[in-house]
Amino acid sequence: MTSSSHRLLAIALLASSFASAAAADEAVDVARSWGLLGTWAADCTAAPVKGRGAIISYEVSADGNLIYRRDHDPSDINEVASARVEPDETLVLSIVLPKARQTRENGIVRTTDGGIRSVFNRGQDGSYTIRESRFVANGKPTPALKRCD
Repeated sequence: MTSSSHRLLAIALLASSFASAAAADEAVDVARSWGLLGTWAADCTAAPVKGRGAIISYEVSADGNLIYRRDHDPSDINEVASARVEPDETLVLSIVLPKARQTRENGIVRTTDGGIRSVFNRGQDGSYTIRESRFVANGKPTPALKRCD
């Protein structure tokens, strides 16, 4: 590799790290302005049960990334790679799930009482676990969550 190739590689790596940091900052800004940051649950008094997903937190990590945590479980933390607000005010999060080796998009809307509800959850392959505010597996409606903090 020539010295100019080394410089170009270094510049490309530096630029990509800035782009990643900018995307993280943007996701945090979008989530903050939409009102998502905090802890949400159908019942804020219920104890968390690992793996159940009854308590959802959207937080800013120490390194400034938006993260999605379930049930206060330190082993169930996932990075939100991007966030955008659709014209109908649906917040769409792209969540990286390393344990499942996939990235999923989760659409969230506000409820009339100030809570939130998932309206869709889809994989990059087009598969849905939530569609039209219902779980695909059983047809039950997704729960409305209220802010716990």
